[in-house]
Amino acid sequence: MTAEVVFITGATGGIGASMASAYRDAGKLVIGADRGNEAPDGVDLYLPLDVTDEAATAAAVAQIVSTYGRIDVLVHAAGVLGETPDPMSTSTEEFDRIMRINATGAFTIVRETAQAMKDLQIAGSILLFSSVAAKEARRTYLPYNASKIAVLHVMWSMAQILGPSGISVNAITPGPVNTNMWAQLASASGTEVDAAARARAQRAAQLPMGRFAEPDEVARAALFLTDPANRYITGVSLDVAGGAHLGMGT
Repeated sequence: MTAEVVFITGATGGIGASMASAYRDAGKLVIGADRGNEAPDGVDLYLPLDVTDEAATAAAVAQIVSTYGRIDVLVHAAGVLGETPDPMSTSTEEFDRIMRINATGAFTIVRETAQAMKDLQIAGSILLFSSVAAKEARRTYLPYNASKIAVLHVMWSMAQILGPSGISVNAITPGPVNTNMWAQLASASGTEVDAAARARAQRAAQLPMGRFAEPDEVARAALFLTDPANRYITGVSLDVAGGAHLGMGT
């Protein structure tokens, strides 16, 4: 049997790179995409891609289909946090930029990949990345939080639209994960050398599990939601957050 073709965006990030390795270890054929030209380990093909470029996104999907004949799974992990923690100091330009990358980019790549799956009559799987920050009010990084709500709406709508074609569409909503994005967020808490470490320990203490997730734990959830045996699961957002919504972690 031919290996499933898995397309992963944000493949050079902490979560994306971990997923590329996990899918490769599971015997999948992995295509990674991200900004920049340096490919991560564990991919069979790497495509430099800016998901805000509609034409480039369509061309990337077309190239994968032309080369491998299909796309069975899309894992869209590309996204950015933003530069300005304080919403009152955030420019409209920055808000628009974050929404273009995180929300509009998600819509574009889902639309293009879904159309390719439909054209080829592939009952595939699409997995998006939102955040637990989409589900609650927060005082910092408002454009990021708002964009991740939009990602959930893309997921819900596409789950309805693509269900008749047998295509599942779900989202993972991570809590704090040991990645560079958290390091960026934590560094905003102060300028001292140990500010990020203190912020990390404080945030971890709020979680019922008492620690951050590791990228491979998120990857295992992705493997579950995109497993062909689980195609009937659709329209679901799965918290991989150590119980963040159970009380103090919210």
